[in-house]
Amino acid sequence: MPLSDPAPRTLSHTRNLELKAYERQDGLWDIEGHITDIKEDDYSMLDSERTADQPVHDMWLRLTVGMDLVVQAAEAQMDVGAHGPCHLAAPNYSQLVGLKMGPGWNRAIRERLGGVVGCTHLNEMLAQMATTAMQSLFEVVENMEDKGDGHLYLSPGLRNSCYAYALNSTYVRDYFPDYYEAD
Repeated sequence: MPLSDPAPRTLSHTRNLELKAYERQDGLWDIEGHITDIKEDDYSMLDSERTADQPVHDMWLRLTVGMDLVVQAAEAQMDVGAHGPCHLAAPNYSQLVGLKMGPGWNRAIRERLGGVVGCTHLNEMLAQMATTAMQSLFEVVENMEDKGDGHLYLSPGLRNSCYAYALNSTYVRDYFPDYYEAD
């Protein structure tokens, strides 16, 4: 991003988050997340020392979901956690099985994996994993479809879900006039 303020600065920390979605041959989808945190200088923690080239975090999470966005399987792996016992939280992510991505997803994550049960960093990644799943399955789930009369159907899940899909937006007015609600 171009600087609006050219004040001198020094890079201190880099967090990389990579999310991928894979369509499986059995009709399910794997949503995978990988997060790394790297310090620019050597870093000392109570139970370890890291050099600038060693990650503070290197963690993975895979959710297998159906077309209904219900989690069928969940697996976490911590190649590097900030502290020695961090990896012990990984098996708890199986508690995501049965949850549906959509409204209430973040609340359900906090209920099942919040506090001392889960990992803050993996939990933060789960919100983005849900978005990645929805983006990947967007056309497959038929969020929009032609009714045959030249009008597009707009799924309830998209209605009022963001600025563009606000029922009073110019986008909805122009592309989904059947759903448009003037102020």
